[in-house]
Formats: sequence, C-alpha cells, structure tokens
Amino acid sequence: MKLIIELISTLFFIGYLPAGGTFTTFSIFPLILILNKFSILFNIIFILFFIAFSIVVSSLAENLVFLKKDDRKIVIDETAGFLVAMFGIDISKILLLFIGFVIFRILDISKIGYIKSVQKLPGGFGVVSDDVICGILTNFILRLLAICL
Repeated sequence: MKLIIELISTLFFIGYLPAGGTFTTFSIFPLILILNKFSILFNIIFILFFIAFSIVVSSLAENLVFLKKDDRKIVIDETAGFLVAMFGIDISKILLLFIGFVIFRILDISKIGYIKSVQKLPGGFGVVSDDVICGILTNFILRLLAICL
C-alpha cells in the first residue's frame, strides 16, 4: 500500500528529481492535450475528481510514506493545479500552454500573498489547495492574455 501511495503521490517518482514540481507540470502536457479534445463538462468532472483524489493521496502520503507536512516529493498537487490552470484554455495556440506553464510555476514557487497560508491547512487539503489557487490565478491570467493573442 505504501509503495502505491508513494508511486502515485510522486507521479511515478518524478517528485524525487530536483525541481520535481517543474518536471511534473511539464510531464502532464500530453494529458492537457488529450483533455482539450473532450467537452467542458467532462473536464469539470475529471478535474474535480482529480482534485479530490489528490487530496486523499496527499494525506496518505504525508501520513504513511513521508511522515512530513507537504514533502516536496509529493507532486500530485502540481498536477491538479496545472489541470485547473489549463481548464478551458484554447491550446490550439500552443504558446498559451507554455505561457501557462511558466506562470503556474512562478506562482507555485513564489506562493505570493495568501497562497502560502493556504498551504498550512491540514492534511492533503493544504497540500493541494495552494496549487489549485495558483491554477485559478494562472487560468485567469491566460484568459486575459488570450484576448491579446
């Protein structure tokens, strides 16, 4: 059970790499491209399910595997956050995908404003919530940029 939780929470051990969050975010580009082919309703359901799943897995990883609050090796939260960041974005303009990647990583690494305090919430909720907020902010910025491109 611990190995399965470790495997999922680290996205197949990507979390063990230096800059694991960045590699994880980049590694889900194919998933973003696939999801872009499905309806908005499907994407909403998928993303909400994935966020809930990420919260559960992150909680288990903190308690069973890493025994530490929001260990940097847990990267499933970056996956959830970047899914939110790219939700409904027209990635036929592939530039928006790369801009979204950069904005999301800057926000996630810097944890500006209240984002850092959200991370302190208990369990997997705290692990995932800050990334989801970074994803929402990234999505908003991308929508503004899309108007200009």
